[in-house]
Amino acid sequence: MVHRAARDNRDAESGLAGRAGHAKLAGCAAGLAVVWAGLALAATLAPRLMIDARACAVLASACLNLLLALIGTHLAMQRTHASTPLWKTLLQLARLALRHDRSKPDAAAQHEASSADDERAQWQALLRALPWRPAVVPLGALASIALAVFAWTMPAPVSFSADIANMADASVAASAGSHAPMLVAGVAALLLAFAALYAERVQTHRASLAAQASQAAQDSREPAALAGLLRVILVVSLSAAAGAAWFAQTGEALTWLVRLVAVLSGLVAVELAARSVWAALVAGPASSSSSSSDTGLLHSALANALRVEARPFAALSAQLRMRYGIDLRQNWALQSFVRLLPAAIATVVVLGWLLGGVAVLGPDQRAVYERFGAPVAVWQPGLHVGLPWPFGRTRVIDNGAVHQLIVSGSANDASQAAPPVAADAAPPDQLNRLWDVAHPWETTQVIAGTSGDQQAFQVVSADVRLDYRIALSDAAARAALYRAVDMDETVRAIANRAVVRYLASRTLQSLIDTPQTAMANTLRASVQGELDRLASGIEVMAVVIESVHPPAGAAAAYHGVQAAQIRAQASVVEARGFAAATLGGAQQQAIEAVAQGSADAADTLAAARVQQIDFDADVIAQGLGGPAFAFEYYLHRLQKGLQNASVTIIDDRLASGNRATIDLRTFTPATAAAGVRPAW
Repeated sequence: MVHRAARDNRDAESGLAGRAGHAKLAGCAAGLAVVWAGLALAATLAPRLMIDARACAVLASACLNLLLALIGTHLAMQRTHASTPLWKTLLQLARLALRHDRSKPDAAAQHEASSADDERAQWQALLRALPWRPAVVPLGALASIALAVFAWTMPAPVSFSADIANMADASVAASAGSHAPMLVAGVAALLLAFAALYAERVQTHRASLAAQASQAAQDSREPAALAGLLRVILVVSLSAAAGAAWFAQTGEALTWLVRLVAVLSGLVAVELAARSVWAALVAGPASSSSSSSDTGLLHSALANALRVEARPFAALSAQLRMRYGIDLRQNWALQSFVRLLPAAIATVVVLGWLLGGVAVLGPDQRAVYERFGAPVAVWQPGLHVGLPWPFGRTRVIDNGAVHQLIVSGSANDASQAAPPVAADAAPPDQLNRLWDVAHPWETTQVIAGTSGDQQAFQVVSADVRLDYRIALSDAAARAALYRAVDMDETVRAIANRAVVRYLASRTLQSLIDTPQTAMANTLRASVQGELDRLASGIEVMAVVIESVHPPAGAAAAYHGVQAAQIRAQASVVEARGFAAATLGGAQQQAIEAVAQGSADAADTLAAARVQQIDFDADVIAQGLGGPAFAFEYYLHRLQKGLQNASVTIIDDRLASGNRATIDLRTFTPATAAAGVRPAW
């Protein structure tokens, strides 16, 4: 049986060796390159196929690299030195083309057929003389590089999870079969990886046998070069299979992995093209005639670097024994170390497993301890010891940490109302409270309204935040852990429903006029009641109403309406003030006129009374004094009237030289006593 297995291995190795083996590898590589390139093109034209076109392109590029190496090696071995230089051949082709263009149309008919045959023969001879073989590998390398660039620039496939987001659960989504083509492609890539691994092992074994037998360099380097290119295909295939499995599990593509293998395949193609061009430029007649020369071998140093040494310690021991004569197999200490190493590793593993039951909880952590799958205790911050996994499990939760979420947002929105920024930095967008700016985290709700005497609809935008935490009791910790799969989404859904119900039951004007504290208290009580009904163990700390306003598109119109209302109210108040001022001035003027008239009347009445009293006194004096009083009264009035008057006396008894003297002195008893006699 051993001889039969060895014979089978030799037959398998001989099947992949020589020109026949190279032809088989080249045919497989060409077929795989065409198939994977076709799948990449189909996935690009029909995205609904759900096949990663980037991975298919990289696989096609890797298979094309192997094909180029085989074709380049075969063509390099068949390359012969041209007797005519290339520039002379190109010059003859140009002359022939120009002469064909200048041929006269009026030539004789018997000469046209012969000249056409001669030109055709010359064209064929010159085209055969062209060195087309060195251009095959660079052109193929350009195609491989184009496939790698396509894999780098092509966008990642989009999962159908967005299309089936309204389905009940993930099982319904899986039953839709959206990832089946991706899984089939991944299985195909995995099968290709197994085939590449088998071929790589065969070529590696051939290279090691050739190296041990001290054969020619070409015989040892050729299978090593093919093994390196097969390892590139192996790495790309495993990457494609891993990417397909990850996409089917999570719905996200591993873009970084695809780009990494695309770079690897592209660099290998660049190296193959550079080596082919260099071999075509520097190879001479002597080197090209020998098929065993290293210049005929097209290989990749980058692909050969993907070599993994299966037994590094054995290789190290062999090198030490060969170079320095040190035999590690005879070292007692090393033998003891190797003998005790499994027990030490097992002990470390067991101790690590036992230490898995030790839990250290920080001040912001609590944990529900499960023993054999059942919760038995709620651990507070500190050091705790329990059974290791899988007999015991510690599930860590928050210890009073307050979480804030945007009620009107989604799971991808930032949970902070305003992230911390530097003092001199620009304020974040969350702090923008202007009505005419659209905020993506606000909810827009159609509510009831009025238009005159008729019912209508209005639109309101609200930015509502909610602060919550897991209650501090043990029962709340268990409820929050086992009754809510995603606390953020649970609280967001309940709060969003409460906000929509609250906004729909009020008009826009009442919402704007209602104090935000009263609105927040109402919403907090509603959300907390719903969470308590579900026994979620979540405590609502606060509801923050950041803003309630009309939508951004109607903000300018609403501002205009408010400004018109303010101007109307200001005009009414101004008119009322002017009316009050006018009425007050008129009342003041009326009161002043009445008071002035009363004062004038009082003055006139007092003056009349004084005159009445004077008249009565004069009447009494007249009765008592007789004519003398009247004459005296006359003189008194005359004296009073002549005090400031110019008097001219005309009397014929006055001589021209004698002046008349009028005594205007007041008569007193003292004057009478002095002997002055009155005139009457």
